[in-house]
Amino acid sequence: MEANSIKNLPTLQELFNHNIFKIPDYQRGYSWENKHRTDLLEDLELIKEKKHYTGTVVIKGRGEKEGMGKTFQIYDIVDGQQRFTTLIILLSVIAEEMKDIEHVNAPIISDNIITTYIKERGMDEPSIYKLELDEYNNTYFKEAIIEGNKGVEQFIESHKHLDDAKSQFKNYLDIQRRGTIPTLSDEEYFNFLNNLVKKITKSLVFTLYEVEDDAEVGVIFEVMNDRGKPLSELEKVKNYLIYLTGRISEDHDTEDLVRTINENWKIILENLSIAGMSKNSDEDRFLRLNYIINYYSDMKAIVRDGDKISINSQLADIHKQLKYYFKKYERNEDYGKCYNEMEEYIYSLKSMSYRLRDILNPSYHKAFPTINDKKMRIELSVPFSQINRLEVQSNILVLAVSIYEKFIDQPEKLLDLMKLCEILAFRVYYIWGKMASKLQTRIYRISCDIYRDDMNYFDIKSEIKSILEKVAPANEIEYELTLYNDLYGWKGIRYFLYEYERYRCLQEIDGEPSLTWEHLQSKVKKETIEHILPQTIRGVNHVKYWTELFTEIEHSENVCRLGNLVLSLCSPIVLNKGFDIKKDCYKNSKWLTERDLANFDKWTIDEINQREKELIRFAINRWTTDDEKND
Repeated sequence: MEANSIKNLPTLQELFNHNIFKIPDYQRGYSWENKHRTDLLEDLELIKEKKHYTGTVVIKGRGEKEGMGKTFQIYDIVDGQQRFTTLIILLSVIAEEMKDIEHVNAPIISDNIITTYIKERGMDEPSIYKLELDEYNNTYFKEAIIEGNKGVEQFIESHKHLDDAKSQFKNYLDIQRRGTIPTLSDEEYFNFLNNLVKKITKSLVFTLYEVEDDAEVGVIFEVMNDRGKPLSELEKVKNYLIYLTGRISEDHDTEDLVRTINENWKIILENLSIAGMSKNSDEDRFLRLNYIINYYSDMKAIVRDGDKISINSQLADIHKQLKYYFKKYERNEDYGKCYNEMEEYIYSLKSMSYRLRDILNPSYHKAFPTINDKKMRIELSVPFSQINRLEVQSNILVLAVSIYEKFIDQPEKLLDLMKLCEILAFRVYYIWGKMASKLQTRIYRISCDIYRDDMNYFDIKSEIKSILEKVAPANEIEYELTLYNDLYGWKGIRYFLYEYERYRCLQEIDGEPSLTWEHLQSKVKKETIEHILPQTIRGVNHVKYWTELFTEIEHSENVCRLGNLVLSLCSPIVLNKGFDIKKDCYKNSKWLTERDLANFDKWTIDEINQREKELIRFAINRWTTDDEKND
């Protein structure tokens, strides 16, 4: 089907009549969101004339397939796959709706939609699907979306997007049928659906381009992207590796390496989805972290085309860096070395995706698969969860990944070093409030050296201890936590109070808090942290209990101190009352640290001082290393 062999602006009906379209594995998964699909539906509603231009489709021929007395041409979709997938889902939902209408022509039109755009009977297979998605999504697309099978498991973010699309279209059609008073009759609803089908299949027109070779596909794929989110760096890298495979395939099995890329990318995307890293920015971050642990020790500022490019600038575009890295082998025709380096790089991406999955989601049932000791897996999940709660800076995350990779078969050392990573992260970036850039170079180099096996267990402990002594010394923890009066505004306050809650629960019940960290995450700070001495005690909210105990100056100096803050579930109605009334609320709290307050008879500056000293003692013990305690 050359572009000039049919009309210049083909309709969907003309495109799908005798053709099968495949989305190549190098393409991103389905990524359209509700807003993109809403735009499409609004465009369809506004169509009055016969034709409506709806975008560009770029295809490449891939051969033929025999059907039942019919030969299909097969085409890869280089650009336009998001729109095609969306339209086919919409048509499949319309076909389902037609089956439920009491109208003589409804089942006929439903069958015509299915055979033209969805699937036909095949010679050697039960069905020939007219649109096939990439390897990661095709099974879910066929079974869950087209066939409507229940209970098909979602593995990656694009599966959810596909399911959302079907749900959105079903909801849209339901509103059209039942959202008016009176609701549409079968005859009226049939006419609406039939008209919608005509708009989709005969009014929407496309600009069609057919490309000839894979090199041209590679270029087009990098400069064009379908309506929706732009390509992530990870997607660009995958496309480049597949493109490069074709360039160096003279003495190597191209299909084997392409298969390796596709299989590993599926695993990478699944792991990132489980880790909660499904956005473009997350994928870019993953790619950058991997590049750091592989290459950072060799990086330096460079001059390219007369411009000096810093290391940080190079890390901003990993796709470009990898192209430069592999191009040297291609230029020297060292294809064997290039092939081996690509295999190693792909393996490192897959391996790192597993490490990130476990660090960012340690409660996942398949986390720590190489560690057989159940007790050790539970113990390891604690520092991993803590690091995750800290919304860690990238340099701490890359350090944690490199340590996990290095000590995956030595769980005791892994546990010890992960605890050190959490102490480092909280002391440096939370208690001392240092900017991530302050230690970036040092931590990146340490991480790279660990990954390359240039540092042993004792070297790593020594480096972390050296950073803590220089940047966040243990003997100054108390000073840092009492330096400012506004601890409520401190970014580490919820984590600090939650860790104190964990400490008290381990003391009292030898277990974890009944309320999880996710409970805190789901609420804003003011809904989870209580000022025992209220923020306002005068004026409109005048409370005699407090004004008799605190002057205005004393109130302002003590209200946001560490000793006056506690995790709370109490109603805002109670929170401005006197301590004598608040105690009744505190003693029934699900937070043990809030129940502790009921043991106080009153709440004055003395009690705030007393509680603050207890919290400081906890902090010093909790975030001081064993070596520092012994010094």
